[in-house]
Amino acid sequence: MTTSRRRRLLGLAAAVLVLPLTVGSALAAPGGGAAPTDLARVPDGAQGLSIGGEPASVRQYPFVIAALREGGSRPRGQSCSGSVIAPRKVLVAAHCKELQGRKTVLYGLDDLAKPGGTALNVVDYRTHPRYRHFASGYDVAVITTDADIPVPAGGYATIASSADTGLEKPGRTGFSLGYGKKSHSDSPADVSLHKLTVPIVEPRQCNGVEQGADPRTMICAGYPDGRKTILPGDSGGPLIVDGKVIGVASWSRSDFRWYSIYARLNNEMGDWVREQAGNPPPTSTFTLAATPATAKVAAGKHISVSVTSKAGNSGAEPVALSATGLPEGARATFQPGDFSSGGTAKLTIEVAAGTPRRDYPITVSGKGKTDTVTTTLTLTVQ
Repeated sequence: MTTSRRRRLLGLAAAVLVLPLTVGSALAAPGGGAAPTDLARVPDGAQGLSIGGEPASVRQYPFVIAALREGGSRPRGQSCSGSVIAPRKVLVAAHCKELQGRKTVLYGLDDLAKPGGTALNVVDYRTHPRYRHFASGYDVAVITTDADIPVPAGGYATIASSADTGLEKPGRTGFSLGYGKKSHSDSPADVSLHKLTVPIVEPRQCNGVEQGADPRTMICAGYPDGRKTILPGDSGGPLIVDGKVIGVASWSRSDFRWYSIYARLNNEMGDWVREQAGNPPPTSTFTLAATPATAKVAAGKHISVSVTSKAGNSGAEPVALSATGLPEGARATFQPGDFSSGGTAKLTIEVAAGTPRRDYPITVSGKGKTDTVTTTLTLTVQ
């Protein structure tokens, strides 16, 4: 790989920009010459949680997962993002495998800087057989974990295949998900989940960097000035159109003032990913989710959220709802009192006057015939 090539491109995996470069190495700056990525400025007009992004939640997208590596410079070693496609299978970018350090995944957190989540070891990392380099295409991989990832029933990502023609056509709009950087400098480091909505554009608009975006294996999306862009750490995150993962975050120009390139999946690459996933075993367990997953209430007042459920393969069943972890003196009421999986109930929490101001993790439990299922609501007393 030539020096000029290294300066023009970088993969989106955190801490390794384009192999073998690492954070702190010189990359092409917008005005020419070289500057460390830590000194890169955010494009004019970029603001908010991420560059053009917005907050997202695992409750909304239960297949999203973080990929970590031992020794990574970001919190908890976050390096890539991914999609759970089977109990022990995760879709990521192939170039994520090239990062140094023992690989793990972390599931269930909206913000990786907070405690909790389910951590699992990576026992196999299979890249597409035609992958050589992210700028040459086929930048997809499927990793295998050492235990089941606790994705709720029906929560796995749906991967596009060669039968899903047209989903990548210019003019369509998709969104991607990832735990990557929210600014070029990554200061302060932010490893919360974010969502980026971008238009799909003509592949020929993504020319001028390396060989450009090959429409056979890549999707070009976003804007020429990078006003909305994927950043390091977003590698492997899904690009979703019509509920299907049609792409995997792959690369951009080194200054990120350019389009975002995704590895395309509605072709034989998606067929390969599906083969690696196999057929997920059916589950008879229902699911629970609190919407929203966070709520704020003043002491002495009350707040209501929805508790939603999806029935398992055995169909709707009666479920007894309860809540634990409430602040002292608080009371939880479910309406209706008789709840069935597949339905929705309203949870109202009344907080006593004088309740200390802090976050309270509330566990909502549903005891049914097939299993007892829980979900978490974070209650902030103001």
